[in-house]
Amino acid sequence: MSQATGEISTSGTEGSLPLLSHERNWSPKSLFFSSAQAAVATWCFIIGGYVAFYLPAVQGSVVMIAAMLAGMFLVFLATVPMATRYGLEAVRSTRPVFGTRGSLFSVALTFLFTIGWGTTLMIFSGKSASLLLVSLGVVSETNGPIAQTVSSLVCLLVVWALISRGPGILRRVGVIVACSVLALGVMVIVVIVAKVGWGALLDAKPSAASGNKLLDYTTAIELMLATALSWWPYVGGMTRLSKSTKKSVLPVTLGLGLALGVICLIGLYTGLVFPDSGGDPLPGLLEIGGVWLALPAFAFIIVANVGTAMVGTYTAALSLKQQPAIDARLSWRGSTTVAGLTVALVILFVAEPFYANFGTFLTLSAVVFGPLCGLQIADYFIIRKQRLDLDGLYNDGAGSAYWYWKGVNVAGFVSMAIGVVVYLVLLDPVTFASAPLFAFTTATLPSVLATVVVYVLLARLQPKAFGPGALRLDADKVH
Repeated sequence: MSQATGEISTSGTEGSLPLLSHERNWSPKSLFFSSAQAAVATWCFIIGGYVAFYLPAVQGSVVMIAAMLAGMFLVFLATVPMATRYGLEAVRSTRPVFGTRGSLFSVALTFLFTIGWGTTLMIFSGKSASLLLVSLGVVSETNGPIAQTVSSLVCLLVVWALISRGPGILRRVGVIVACSVLALGVMVIVVIVAKVGWGALLDAKPSAASGNKLLDYTTAIELMLATALSWWPYVGGMTRLSKSTKKSVLPVTLGLGLALGVICLIGLYTGLVFPDSGGDPLPGLLEIGGVWLALPAFAFIIVANVGTAMVGTYTAALSLKQQPAIDARLSWRGSTTVAGLTVALVILFVAEPFYANFGTFLTLSAVVFGPLCGLQIADYFIIRKQRLDLDGLYNDGAGSAYWYWKGVNVAGFVSMAIGVVVYLVLLDPVTFASAPLFAFTTATLPSVLATVVVYVLLARLQPKAFGPGALRLDADKVH
């Protein structure tokens, strides 16, 4: 466990220090199961339900899996090589692109987005539990909202009780949770197809298709790219526990990419055959088969959401502890408590507005994490030649390798801002409206490319802007 009373954590797994070789004890199997545990949750229902607005079953199935894997490729390049080579958590890995003080921006991003995902899962769990309790007659329909809030908070308490004991719990329960949710997920798909029939499923039409097939395809692709990019904080947090990049490729690709794409089929198929469901299979299964048919879906919801929220809470807590001032004041239990209380406040006061705007939250992941991935890929592979100054990553003083201008890398922020602007010009993340002249393309890929080009140009035109001690473009002097 960490020792963080008035000093920096001495354990890399729970604090700001890089992981040493003996601390990187996750095998490929452990990484796969932890990745699957993180990926497979009821957000798959919601995401698949959004794709069902635009594409039918066959096309939607292919697009979701392919786009998810493409997005994971960007996230992998941006995070995994640094995480596995240097033992870095995702936030710490942004110091070269944002600067020593500028990396506080990535702390905020990581904390807010992982908390946002966790909150979505807890609200979904509460809604499902409330629906089931009302259907069983345990709770009256009038008291359904209260049952929903209480159920959400109970699930959150279970998550906190488990992950506050230390990150090691992820590896210990990963196999159990991942196997359970994958088996239950496949079972739900089989039940839906068996009850509805292949013919009805294949004949089902998307409920909000624009009539422009190219626009519908790019919108669905964009949703899945946004989903993949939202894994940026999670991937760095988990793969730093792996011994090498090579041993991380397959586990991450299968666990976070393929597994999520397959389970999203539940939301896609449900959204097509039950257009008002939003991808949630529980109401439809209750309607066509009663409680006993819906129980596998409910079991999936609870097990999957608790497992995934544990990974999210771990990532949020770890992001906080990347700042020495916070790390010195908060123990591991304290940082997980801060994360848990933040989720609880959202559940208590703004659950419905937050949940109703999930689509906006999802696309905002692409707005920020797409350019951030482009920034890190350009910096690590083109400018740094895959070599970082480890002392500079952990030196907070002026004049360190990544101090730049008053602790901020202006070039990094400018490049990312341009990437964000490119995205917003191409796609409105609130309305999903595309710019008419650019309906043939996604917004994510151009924004990533724009960030890469601008950052490399700024670095080559003004190398001194990277500050004293920063690595040169030719990477002559590296540690």
